[in-house]
Formats: sequence, structure tokens, C-alpha cells
Amino acid sequence: MNVYTSNILAATVAFPFIAALVTVPYLVYQYRKFGSVPWLRTLVVYSFVFYLLCAYFLVLLPLPADRTAFVPYAATPQLAPFNFVREIVETTALSADPASWLGFVRTPAVYEAFFNLLLTVPFGMYLRYYFRRPWWQVLVLGFCLTLSFETLQLTGLLGIYEHPYRLFDVDDLIVNTLGAMVGFWLVGPALRVLPDMRLVNAEAREAGVHASVTRRALSFGIDLVLAQLGAGVVSLLVGPAAVLGASLLQSDVAWDAASQATETLSLALFFVAVPTLTRGQTLGQKLLRLRIVRPDARQAGWYQYAGRYGLLFLFAWAPFAALFGLTGLDPSTASEAGALAAFAASHQQALAWAWLAFMGAWAVTLAVRALRSALLKRPFVMLNGLLSNTRVMTCAAVERERERRHVLDVAEVAALERTLAEAGTPLSELMARAGAAVAEAVRTWVPDPSPVVVLAGAGNNGGDGWVAARLLAQAGYPVTLVTPDLAERLHAEPARTTAQGVFAEAAARKLPLRVLVAPDADVLSDAVDGAQAVVDAMLGTGFSGDEVRAPYAGWIEAANRRRFEGARRSGRGRHRKRLHEQGDHVRGARRALPRKAKDAPFAVAVDVPSGLSAQTGAAARPCFAADVTVTMLAFKPGLVVPAAARWTGAVRLAKLEGPEALEA
Repeated sequence: MNVYTSNILAATVAFPFIAALVTVPYLVYQYRKFGSVPWLRTLVVYSFVFYLLCAYFLVLLPLPADRTAFVPYAATPQLAPFNFVREIVETTALSADPASWLGFVRTPAVYEAFFNLLLTVPFGMYLRYYFRRPWWQVLVLGFCLTLSFETLQLTGLLGIYEHPYRLFDVDDLIVNTLGAMVGFWLVGPALRVLPDMRLVNAEAREAGVHASVTRRALSFGIDLVLAQLGAGVVSLLVGPAAVLGASLLQSDVAWDAASQATETLSLALFFVAVPTLTRGQTLGQKLLRLRIVRPDARQAGWYQYAGRYGLLFLFAWAPFAALFGLTGLDPSTASEAGALAAFAASHQQALAWAWLAFMGAWAVTLAVRALRSALLKRPFVMLNGLLSNTRVMTCAAVERERERRHVLDVAEVAALERTLAEAGTPLSELMARAGAAVAEAVRTWVPDPSPVVVLAGAGNNGGDGWVAARLLAQAGYPVTLVTPDLAERLHAEPARTTAQGVFAEAAARKLPLRVLVAPDADVLSDAVDGAQAVVDAMLGTGFSGDEVRAPYAGWIEAANRRRFEGARRSGRGRHRKRLHEQGDHVRGARRALPRKAKDAPFAVAVDVPSGLSAQTGAAARPCFAADVTVTMLAFKPGLVVPAAARWTGAVRLAKLEGPEALEA
């Protein structure tokens, strides 16, 4: 047991060094793939690294003192399967007498097999929970892990030692692989209460739209390292010439000037020339998918890049230059330089304390602004950014902001649809793409097949809902589609044709799709109460007015009641808070709505929440409250009105022009 403890202690000591080596690559990977680094994901990843470190240390330590050491018992591999069972039978006398049980547990063959099993149980848990691997992959990967243990032992750490110093045992392969499968089975029930890592990833992508302080600092640090490396390369190339010039001039000033010029040119190259060529990205920002833009997300000019980083380095250099100049003053000769120099020389200590107080206050304000930015999800603004009229945004945020500023009136969107139809993309194709975008939004936030209610109107907005219902049913989601009339009685085209096709396919393929035609209130409430997601495809952009008429008014009230008056049990409500936090321009607007129930279904509005005017943003009575609004082709004026955010939630644009929108 002491051997096990010492090996785990060694892994604990080594872990901080391993963590330090992998932290920067891990951060870069996370920022590139998800845009942010959620604490839960980070905790799981680092605990997995620590577990693997402990596992290998337990298997490989202690190491022989001599690389030529010969261990007799390890010289011949043990290749008889289930030999440990024979040893247990031969060396133990287990009976019904409880006194024999303790002796059985203390038998080396028993506790060694138990610890070998226990060694890989966490591996199976991680694979199922974090990596979402199926059982057969856990079986294969568990075998590969234990095979790596045995191979390292058999080869003396891949030839570092001349002879094996641990026994290669085929029973270890069997028991360790079984341990991984035990871990896979044990974590199954816990999946019901543990946070779903797919939702954690989706939340990370939402949070990653904002350029966090850590992400910006990491990109800046990478750029500084690259700039210093560039300056070093240039110094190696021009160093002999600079040394020759300094020797000819017999002055160190020439050497200092050459060094300073080299560093300045390198900084200008990486922080001004590179962003100019890449349209607003330094190399570090390109790696972490950041961009320097104007406050309205338009492209900045080269002079703004120069101003931003020139001011930054000026602010970083000037205070220390002033301090070094103050401490370098000679009181005996300062009066010759002027009254100001004489005063500074005679009050050096007081001025130094004042400098420290100023820098301390600046550091505090920097920390407060960074904390405020993180808590309120607001941009971290620095003085050089204000003076240069620039800000650092993520590439995703730049794209979203530019999309929001490209607003089309409802009539202009209709004209765009006609233009696309004339160009060869009929309205039915746009409807298929719109439905796919809505289904994808549902699958993102409800990753496991769960009951979904689709409230489909009689118009083409309802046709989008029919398409989404079909795709979700094909993916295994039990879907209840609520419609005001039979599919063949719908008047709008291509909604009628689409609905008929979906209904026929569901019947022919026995998809889990149930259609409720004009259900009464109790039937509708039962359907909504059991749903994990509700899709609003009722009215769309054609609605205007102060009142929503029946039956849609009752449908909206049923959905909103379920979402705001449901039982406040623990459940999958965590992502909804995140989505509302990430909603565009919603600060203060959500206060008009009641607090959402924790077990409320995820709500998606198609194009525009029913009851909200797409043109003006005015909300009728009642109005559907969404977590996400998937709007088609372009933002409408009503979606960018700040007061509308309480109903729209986070607005996401489905452009529909490209084939990627068809991916379902």
C-alpha cells in the first residue's frame, strides 16, 4: 500500500509541471474550437490528465536504479489467461465463515486483481461521460491503454532499460480492460444528473462570442513572444554589422541605437504591418480568432492599428521611463538642468511613492474593469482602444454584428425571396433550409432525443415548422406537431405541399411524429408539459396588430405558462440562463418577464416570435417568449429593437443561401 501511496504522491508532485506544459496549447485549442474555456470542462480535462499520470506512475514506478538491472521474475511473460483465478483458488480458503473473508481479501492474488480492475475504472467513466464514446470504443480504448502499460513494462520503457523490470501479464490485459467497461457501466446512471458535456460545449460557443480578457491577453502574449523572436533573428543577421559600426565609432550608443531600432521595427511589423495585411488580425489574434475593428465592427485602417499599439507601448513605457529618469537624477547637478529637475531631485522619495500609488491605482482599475467585463459580459475597453477608435472582437462577434447591421424590411425580405426564386432557389427549397436551421437549434440545446412540441401555423411559417418536425422525428425525437387544420386544407404554398409530404412520410416510415389538429386546451397543455423543447412556427413576419387571435393566442399562453410557471425542479435549465445572458442588447429588457422555471422547455421561434411585429418590434397580447429566434435571410427591423429582446432571446441568422444550411 505504501508503494501505491508513494506513486500517487509522485504523480501529484509532477502534475503541476505537466499542467504548465499543456496549459497554453489547451487554451489555444479551446479558444479555437469553442471560443471560451468553461470551468467544468477544464476541471474534467485536468482531472483526466492527473488520472492518466497517476495510472502510468502506478504501473511504471519505482524505476530500477541501474538501466542494466535484471529482474528474474519479469524475464518470462505470463501468457496463460485467467491464471489469477487459479492462484486465488489455490491460495485462499473462502467459506461461509466471516472469519475467512478478511484473509481472502488480504491474499495478494485477490487484492492485486482488485486494484488492477480499479485502475482503469475511471478511464471508462471519462470515455463515456466526457468523450461520449460508445461501449465498443471503450472496450477497444481500454484494451489499448492496458496494452500500453504492458508494452512499456515488457520493453523496459521502450529500451531505456536493457531488461524488463515488471512482469508482462496477459491477465492484466483482461482485468484492466474489464475495469474500463465497469467504469462505463457505473457512470451510466450518473449521466441523468451530471451536466451534459454537449450542452457545456454549446454554452462555451455562446460565451465565446465575446472576446474575454484572458483570450486577448493570451493573443497579446503570443504576439510579444513572436515579436521578440523576430527581433532576435534580425539581430543575428545584422549583429556583425552593428558591432563593426560601434567599434568604428568607438561608442556603445550606436550599438544601443541599433538594438532599439531592431526591436521597434519588429514590433511595428507584428503589430502594424501584419494586421494591415490580414485586415485586422495579428498572428496571435489569427490563431485565437480575434480581430481588431472599429466599434461598429467595420474594418479599421492601418493608422488605427498603429495608433492602438503605439499608444499601448507608450503607456507601458512612459511611466517606467519617468521612474528611471527620476532615480537617475544627481541632486548636485540637477539645478543646472532647470527648476523642475532640481525639484524632482530634491523630492525623489516622495515622487517615487507617488509613482507607486499611481501605478497601484491603475492596476486596481484594470482589475476592476476586467472583472466587470467578465461578470457583465461587456467589452473590456482600454484607453488606447478609445483613442484609436478600435476594439478587439471575436471573428464570430464581428460576423454577427455585421449581420445585425444589415437589416431588411419585411417587404425587402419578400422581394429577396422572389429574387432567389428567379435565380433558381424556389420557396420550397428555402423552406427546407429554414426548417433544417430550426431543427439544428433544437438539437444543439436538447442533444438527446426528447419530446418536442412544434406549434405550426397555417402559413409558410408553419411550413418551416413541418420541416423541422420531420427532421427531428427522423433523428429520433418524439415530436408532437400542433396545427389549426388538416394538411390538405392549408392555403399557403408551399406549406400545404410540404405538410402533406411530411404527414405521408411519417405514416409510411412510422416516424415518432404525432399531429394534433386544433386540439383543446387540456390536450395541448399535456403535450407542452411533457416537452423538452417548444418550436414557435405560428405567425411569422406577416403578423401585425395588438391582439393575437384564437387559436394561436391559446397556444402562446400554454407555451409561456409552461415556461414561467412550471415546477422549479433541477433540470436542464442552465443553458437557458446562458442564452439569455448572450442575447444581443438585452440588458434590462428581461426584467419585464417573470423568472423562468428551471425545468422549462427550450423555446425556439421561427423567423420572429409569434405576436411580435417583425417591422416595428411591438409586442401584441400575448407574445411568445423565446430562448432563441432563428431568423431567415436577414435581420428584420423589429428584431434589433432593444425592447424586443425580452421576447426574441438570442437572435441567430440562417442565411439560407448556401448548401450548408441543408445539413441536418
